[in-house]
Amino acid sequence: MTWVQTSTGRAFDLLNPTPEMVDLKVDVPEALARIPRFNGHIMSGPYSVAQHCVIGADAIMARTRDKALAAAFLLHDAHEAYLGDITTPVQEALAMHLDDLRPGVGGAMHMMMHHAKARIDAAIYAAAGIAWPLPLATRQIIKQTDLTMLRTERDLLLGPSPTPWGPDVEAAPRLRRGVASIKPQPWPDAAADFVDRLHRYCPMPRARAA
Repeated sequence: MTWVQTSTGRAFDLLNPTPEMVDLKVDVPEALARIPRFNGHIMSGPYSVAQHCVIGADAIMARTRDKALAAAFLLHDAHEAYLGDITTPVQEALAMHLDDLRPGVGGAMHMMMHHAKARIDAAIYAAAGIAWPLPLATRQIIKQTDLTMLRTERDLLLGPSPTPWGPDVEAAPRLRRGVASIKPQPWPDAAADFVDRLHRYCPMPRARAA
């Protein structure tokens, strides 16, 4: 079985996804709103992938006034609605376990994950009316914004780290504009905000189709 049954009753094919399988009104925002970042290790309550995407998209919009960039960030983790949020430390640990079993296999796991995400991203971005693959400059802005978000979320939601998170995270600036604190939202609010930003930033999302 290589397909996922979604909350709206769709069969989302993980191997051959198409834009028609993507529902941006319910399936994607509500799943992302129920998936916690940091594997749920936030004492103030689950902080969702949906809320992360909205805060980052709003930060890009405030800084650049570029709806296309904001939309690209809003959807950058949308594949997690179908794959789940496998955190970076978990992926790294699994790759190392595989290398212990058979040297060199860990790198193949990273390639596999990248390929799976890319195929699903292609369907999601097409459903939102955004050309895929994203331009290199856009991908670089998303990556840097994601690091800034990670640094900000860690500092505000997790507190002091017992050990450094790596040079990229430690060197990343924190969000400064309008984010003095982050309060995890109930999932219906996070989902509603995600859909609202789809309407604001995306050129022609299927979320508008009745």
